[in-house]
Amino acid sequence: MRAERRLSGGHVATGAVLTVVSWVLRAAGVVLFVGAFVLSRDNLALWLDEPDLGWPSAILVKVLTGAAGAVVFEGGHLVAVWGKRFRSTTVASFDALPGTRYVLYLRSFRTDTALATPPGLPGNPVGALMSRRGLTREEHLIRYFGGFGEVVAIGRPGERAPQLGARRGYVTGPDWQDTVTRLIRDAHLVVLSAAPTPGTVWEFVESLHVIGSPRRLVLLIQDGPADYAAFRAAVGQEYATRTASDDGRPPLPALPDYTPLPPDPDADVPVRALVTFDDGWQPTLSRFHPIDRKAAGTIWERARLADRELDAVLAAQKDLLPLR
Repeated sequence: MRAERRLSGGHVATGAVLTVVSWVLRAAGVVLFVGAFVLSRDNLALWLDEPDLGWPSAILVKVLTGAAGAVVFEGGHLVAVWGKRFRSTTVASFDALPGTRYVLYLRSFRTDTALATPPGLPGNPVGALMSRRGLTREEHLIRYFGGFGEVVAIGRPGERAPQLGARRGYVTGPDWQDTVTRLIRDAHLVVLSAAPTPGTVWEFVESLHVIGSPRRLVLLIQDGPADYAAFRAAVGQEYATRTASDDGRPPLPALPDYTPLPPDPDADVPVRALVTFDDGWQPTLSRFHPIDRKAAGTIWERARLADRELDAVLAAQKDLLPLR
């Protein structure tokens, strides 16, 4: 059973209002965008009360109207994201998770910001307009890992509403590390974003010690080679510091080098590469080809292509037996 709670009534009411506003904006955007192509010069002249409207002026009006429609439509998607955030449910207590099948998503809070916006439009403008679902980059990522179990994460302290994607829970007080340790130990799968921040580095080294099987740890590379190199260096320092007082830890895996496949994927790709481990902590790095926007004319097509690559790389993780 999931332990969850809804945000306050005021948050829910705000979310409902924003959702209605988002639909109004998107409907208005579609009307403006389609109307810019459908309305003839005579229709525009009648609408603008300009009987002598010439072709240059009519074309300018069409272009401006279509552009306004696209902007309003995009604004509706952004409002929809905030509406969903305010209507989200959160994890009431992490203590209720042990014994359930869940995926723990560990990352730097700066990653939340990077993945909090929708991905860019596909190459087909009409397909982009009709297939845009308003999902953030994190939602696209978590939608895939949700096939392994309920995806949970620790939320940023003080945020007005949880980011969309993994279900957030909140830890108060200085014992966040104890909570993370328990969550790592009892998770069906741990998905960790390789960011060179103290919290993320500590979480990776802690995973080496407490996770039940190396196959249950998946390391995401979401930034460029420089950040990944900084993460590897910081992990080595953290491991050396902690091993000095505890020599019972497993050897530090030799994390592989990373260079992206050309052309370098842009920020629309939530995962550039990932690292998996075998039972002896031997790592394997898998890089992903950038998805051409013209080849994937809709967001659904892009998601299917990404899922196909992830399925091939995470075949062993799909065969993991439940902890209990």
